[in-house]
Amino acid sequence: MVDIDQVILGDNQFFGVNHMSQDKGRATYEQFKDLNEIRRILKYGLSKGVNGVMFSTHPSIYEICDMIRADDELKNKLNVYVNVPYIIKYVSMVTEMGMYNTIKTVLKGKSGKGKTKFVLEIGANLLTLNHLGILERLIDVELAPFHDLNIKAVFLHNALCDLILGYDMKEVAVTFDKYVRKRYHAIPAYGTLNFSAFSRFLDDCGLQNSLVMTAVNKKGFLMNPSRDEVVHDIAKSDHTVLAMATLASGRILPEEAYSYIAETAVKNVVVGLSSKKHADETFGIIQKYILEG
Repeated sequence: MVDIDQVILGDNQFFGVNHMSQDKGRATYEQFKDLNEIRRILKYGLSKGVNGVMFSTHPSIYEICDMIRADDELKNKLNVYVNVPYIIKYVSMVTEMGMYNTIKTVLKGKSGKGKTKFVLEIGANLLTLNHLGILERLIDVELAPFHDLNIKAVFLHNALCDLILGYDMKEVAVTFDKYVRKRYHAIPAYGTLNFSAFSRFLDDCGLQNSLVMTAVNKKGFLMNPSRDEVVHDIAKSDHTVLAMATLASGRILPEEAYSYIAETAVKNVVVGLSSKKHADETFGIIQKYILEG
């Protein structure tokens, strides 16, 4: 088993992501535009013994990381799990300006140290069509905001993982795994909406005992090919599973959701919290079914 926090705070509510309702997403985004609200939730999580937080590389992440670095308690106690890349950002930018200009634009958010080297390395990789080299440089760019923070694991976004699964691009997974371990001394991790096929893909890559984030919930929301098959394959797999979408984007109440999770082989969950009341209810139920299960 991979050694990670059993409960990890998600960031969807901070950035207004809701898979079922754009209106609910906008409401939470407005709430968390104030960094003090994000700080309050993170500190409340720490007070409940929840030290893990997952962040996507949303454009707002620079301000959030600066806030964490400026707070000794958050900086020293939080284990950061990074989900790269923030896929919507890149799809839009590459469509508008092309790959090279996209990378140059993203680099503007990085501190000056090392920026010239990045640009030159990316240029060389583009000229030689070294796509694996480009992947490594993009990882560097995406992780730049998190400098001096405790990066516990780096997740490759499920959109890319399921793409490399579809095209059987084993060299991409292997390169990602080696690079994250060597350069960042962090756990390489993977997101997928098709655990059954992706777990076999990792095994074929020689990446046994990996950390995989996938949807697990009673309604089978985002679970492919089916809820029962995913749950069955998780139980027989040697990969460590981090369950996401446990509430099926608000369609399942916490009590029902986590009592179901407790019946599976899943031991680690990522949860989104939008208020102290929500946190109190959710933490209590998770304590009952997950931490003491």
